[in-house]
Amino acid sequence: MRGLTTMLADYPDRLVVTALPAVRSRAPGVDVILYDTLGLHLTDGSDLRYLLSETDAKVLIFSRDMRPDLRAKAYSLGAQAWVSMSVHAGELVRSIELAASGEPIDESEDRLATVAGLTTREVEVLALITQGLSNKDIAEKLVVSVNTLKSHIRQAYRKIEVTTRSQAVSWAITHGFAPPDASSLESGASVGARMVTGDLSVEQSG
Repeated sequence: MRGLTTMLADYPDRLVVTALPAVRSRAPGVDVILYDTLGLHLTDGSDLRYLLSETDAKVLIFSRDMRPDLRAKAYSLGAQAWVSMSVHAGELVRSIELAASGEPIDESEDRLATVAGLTTREVEVLALITQGLSNKDIAEKLVVSVNTLKSHIRQAYRKIEVTTRSQAVSWAITHGFAPPDASSLESGASVGARMVTGDLSVEQSG
């Protein structure tokens, strides 16, 4: 997450990026923790549960890919707001400030999904295809019929201009669906910093 840390560091007049002392830190002095949804793919979500229940910081979900299913899981665990990784630095800082003050954040669809014209369900389908699931497994997971699933797949393929499953997986990986190897990340806790304009903060670990 060095790029994210560098991006936030460009706003020293509004926040100061700092490192969490441990994956499960109580984050003393931190007002906002940015949590990467990738952590929910690689773990059971216990790290997010800890951050939500054992720290005084607000937790802002940082959606690094087009995985609305992971965002939904984060919400089910108690998260209350998310921001897309595709936002510009200034927008991210503003979202952090809003989260710190408890104000609502404009939760628009991920820009990559919007550009491709994909619906939330089509994004979910592509994400599960990229994970290697069969049509039968995907249909069961999404609680739809196989025929309905095939319709979603055809629509998604048309929008991203591919014709085969391997091409779809390649497109998905290129656009951030596929996470890195599990050994590369222990937790979704991404960055934190202390706001210069008040007692606000955000943090980085991993």
